[in-house]
Amino acid sequence: MNQPVVARGAPPLLWIMAAIFCGFELVFGLSAAGLLPGSDWRTAVYLHAAFFDLWFDELLDGGEVPPWFWSSWITHAFLHGGALHLAMNTAVFLALGGYIARGLGTASFLVLFVVTAIAGALLYGLLATSNAPMVGASGALFGFIGALKFWEWRYIRMTGAAANRFWGTIIALIVINVLLAFSMPGGGSLAWEAHLGGFLAGFAIAPILAPQAAGPSPI
Repeated sequence: MNQPVVARGAPPLLWIMAAIFCGFELVFGLSAAGLLPGSDWRTAVYLHAAFFDLWFDELLDGGEVPPWFWSSWITHAFLHGGALHLAMNTAVFLALGGYIARGLGTASFLVLFVVTAIAGALLYGLLATSNAPMVGASGALFGFIGALKFWEWRYIRMTGAAANRFWGTIIALIVINVLLAFSMPGGGSLAWEAHLGGFLAGFAIAPILAPQAAGPSPI
């Protein structure tokens, strides 16, 4: 593959994954409305599927962690913190994910998603000091961006094209994360650590997934 292929639509796998995102949030909404048995399905699912820094710290201290901690490195990416969070992430997931999946194939796309979701959780665990659950696909989404920026950087190196757009996107991503971190409720609820971890992992794994790929990024 000499250049990423532009996708006109997301492959079926991505729609299935997006449906899972939406399915969880639908269940949480029905629970909040009292239409499902039990008091709080969101809390119950978060306790077993969200990523918690406190369990990561416990692991580093040599303590015992619950079995579901290990799966939470990936399952956190299928949960979201509300309808707005879900809508934003799902739209980006289908747009960028479709673009990448058409170029890489679904198997490599899944590898990218899993690796960057795990990397996002890892850096969150290493840098965060929050006891709140970390949820959302944004670590993987920033991994998508990281992969695209690697291919753009390779294109710049190969062709001598101007790097203004490349660095402009990097600066814009930093500014957006800073602004969101200070504007969201609680001032620290944005998991920028997961975004950074996902981006770095996506940038690092891109040449492995597509050794010959080079082309300007759509972002």
